[in-house]
Amino acid sequence: MTWTWDDAKVVAHDFETSGTLPEYALQPWRKGVGDFWATSMSVIRHNGAKLEPHGSRLFPQAEHMRTFLEQAIAEDWTVVGWNIVFDISVLCAYGLADLCHQVKWLDGMLLWRHLEVEPEYEFQGAAHKKKSYRLKPGGVERWLPMMAGYNEDVDFHATDEESLAKLQLYNDKDSVCTWIIAKQIWHSLTPQQQACALIEAQSLSMIAETNYLGLPIDGIACSELAARLARTADEKLAILAPHGVTETIIRSPLKLAALLFDDWGLPVLKENTSKKTGKVSRSTDKEVLHELALQDGRCRDLRAYRECLNNRTKFAEGPAVSAAYCGDSRSHPAAIPFGTYSGRLTYGSKQGKAGTKSERPTGFALHQEKRDKEFRRVVTAPPGYTLMEFDASGQEFRWMAIASGDETMLELCLPGEDPHSFMGARVTMQEYHELTNKVQEGDPLAKDARQLGKVANLSLQYRTSARKLRVVARVQYDIPMELPEAQRIHRTYANTYRGVPVYWGRQIALTRRMGYVETLAGRRVQVVGNWDGEWGWSMGSTAINYRIQGTGADQKYLAMAVIKPYLTRIGAKFAWDLHDGVYLWVPDAKVQQAAVDIKFLLDNLPYRQAWGITPPIPLPWDCKAASTWGDLKEWHYT
Repeated sequence: MTWTWDDAKVVAHDFETSGTLPEYALQPWRKGVGDFWATSMSVIRHNGAKLEPHGSRLFPQAEHMRTFLEQAIAEDWTVVGWNIVFDISVLCAYGLADLCHQVKWLDGMLLWRHLEVEPEYEFQGAAHKKKSYRLKPGGVERWLPMMAGYNEDVDFHATDEESLAKLQLYNDKDSVCTWIIAKQIWHSLTPQQQACALIEAQSLSMIAETNYLGLPIDGIACSELAARLARTADEKLAILAPHGVTETIIRSPLKLAALLFDDWGLPVLKENTSKKTGKVSRSTDKEVLHELALQDGRCRDLRAYRECLNNRTKFAEGPAVSAAYCGDSRSHPAAIPFGTYSGRLTYGSKQGKAGTKSERPTGFALHQEKRDKEFRRVVTAPPGYTLMEFDASGQEFRWMAIASGDETMLELCLPGEDPHSFMGARVTMQEYHELTNKVQEGDPLAKDARQLGKVANLSLQYRTSARKLRVVARVQYDIPMELPEAQRIHRTYANTYRGVPVYWGRQIALTRRMGYVETLAGRRVQVVGNWDGEWGWSMGSTAINYRIQGTGADQKYLAMAVIKPYLTRIGAKFAWDLHDGVYLWVPDAKVQQAAVDIKFLLDNLPYRQAWGITPPIPLPWDCKAASTWGDLKEWHYT
């Protein structure tokens, strides 16, 4: 995909917003009840000689915004902003989502991430991990230092004429800086990076609309889940209380460590060293509690108690509390494009600084939601819509097969094959097709063997050690694996997929030489530092993982770009993105046909046209549908 920057065709846009409470200025969904509004709108165009306002105004109304969007569509403008997903959400709040889906958008903040994003290694410190891609402070100081400071003494919630005039001038300066910086960054990107950014940009209006609309929350389902978790927690506490356990102790890592290691006399299995202070603390994480539970039955109950408390807070009370706060019976987890260095979306659940009085529960931990049906039933489809999930089947396994060129992996990606049963058969020394048949017949031992194969396939392709495999199997899958078995499975994996270790070495050598690693589509992440130092292993892991996981992110953005016109045509909407799946709200009357049409589009994504590659294997998508997230069932095509 190509596009040439044309000054006459690029327009910068920005809003300043407010509300009846200052915090509402960032909550466009409150527009319907009058608690949110746009205070100023900035539109900046290039007149052939300089940048100048074009329709900028205070207190813009829907008709002003509509005129702007219609002109952008008619004259084929590309509208650039900074964190423009928010600005598009504002337009959606004014009833203009349909026009937003027709506009070409570009985000200067995301362009900067394409140019310079780096992995967030722990050794680089908290300051680096929180590297800002904000316009200011950040972008202006980096790219236009002569403009720094223009945001001083601006009242974002002003009502007097002088302050409002200053606010409008500030708003226009934001747009001018955005336009200039975005142009500089655009011309610094490679053609492949530009293509990735353009594909990603086609999803921005979809993401903005779902941030505005939010997720319908079933309050009864939340209450029932909270009650069940509370009952279980009370049962566990009744057992643990005589041993000195309280909720306060459980919720404090320091107090829990004192109970476990000082009062109960259990062995310290792991210590953590703070990168900020250098202070050493005794770990009480999931791995530690799992291992201690094998030595002391109290730890088994303690682990279950802590999990119940945490799950009740995050996944039962969290959605309900956020829906009540947001005032529309919906939770609004904020989808953030390119939220991780791999390129995937992440979701914000809070507004304001964490742990302060300004923190507000606008969403919940959507990306961490449990797979259990009872947890996921708290999210329900809007009236008249069905929730549909389209999942990229075996996404990371398939991209590893392509990237490594391993012949066995590639063969296992062909129709009718089952990679997990294949690896399970290798691990348990059974015949592959016999095991597959037993799995289909429901044989429990065969299912256990397949599960071992699944754990191996999912855990080992990124150079995981045998010791780590043992931890993953025990803690995440509750498989009582000992180290000798983990070592045997580790060897079996390497002997089965011989091309994968070769890929690891090749990727590390290439990344060391180039200073970056690239997805199959051309998205890059910088990998710089001392390869022979303490964190060389982490850098090597990025070289290996990013090419696969980043390509998966690129695949999702391409999928969203391809299905966007179809969704608009049938009145469907993007709901959210999670792991390998894209979730959609589809009108009930359109579900039958959409299941066929969307799968066809996704199974035939234009990889050659978009990325310049032709995958050597099928890259299919699976479909599920239901009225709630927890009740999704596989769609059976006849």
